[in-house]
Amino acid sequence: MKYPLLITLVASPLLLSACGGGGDDDERSFTTSDPIDGRYDTARISGDLQKYRNITLKDKNNANIFLVDRPSNRFFGEHAVLPFGFHESKGHLSTVTNDGKSASEEVTIRSYRGHYASVLETNKPNTVFSEELSPNSINGFRSDLFSPTDFLPTNAIYTYKGKAFNSVPANDAALTYTIDYGNRRGSGEIAAAGGHGKITLEEAPIRYYSELIAGVSGYGVKDGVAKEAATGVYRLGIAGENAEEIIGHADYGQQPADNTINFVGSR
Repeated sequence: MKYPLLITLVASPLLLSACGGGGDDDERSFTTSDPIDGRYDTARISGDLQKYRNITLKDKNNANIFLVDRPSNRFFGEHAVLPFGFHESKGHLSTVTNDGKSASEEVTIRSYRGHYASVLETNKPNTVFSEELSPNSINGFRSDLFSPTDFLPTNAIYTYKGKAFNSVPANDAALTYTIDYGNRRGSGEIAAAGGHGKITLEEAPIRYYSELIAGVSGYGVKDGVAKEAATGVYRLGIAGENAEEIIGHADYGQQPADNTINFVGSR
């Protein structure tokens, strides 16, 4: 099973996402324990982030979680340095623009790592990406890792449970999402928390979409309706060889829904 390397960087909130894997004769599914090491010139860099020649996030032990480096034509990502499940730790985020201006600061990294999907988000930086981050949003820098499901289950109903979170601990909440694979439909909710009310993820069709989660194609929900104080959208991708996990994000907040909450769940 071959998974092409794909990285997409977008702003507001800033997001790095990748899907990777082994060679043509590798029949095992790519997991979050596998590093991704690819070429910058095969990556897709979008929006204002093209002004950067280097973007690096390191953990508290100075190990690279990801590295985007244009001069050396390299992209490297390794979520294996993150513990399984939900975790919060310190890290270091730095950038260098194409004209040589550098910025760096210590950040808090909040992450949830599954076996086939994981997501992290830093606190909202004060100096790094100061021009790109939306002043109306609480979100920081996000990184997703996603190994999409190639073949959906048939005539099965699975309920996924997991964690929803972003840069603010008061927004942490439980995720519940049920997919009826026979009818190819799914729905669920993110429980209310200190920073938001219950977010309803309304029923939506399960289909194959190109560029579903930040540029990675796969089965899931694209532009489903997420309802809280305002109506936003949610996206969801199905991960793993046997649809073991889901990953996604939902909009919430006042009108317009200007904040995003990440989620990962397993069945």
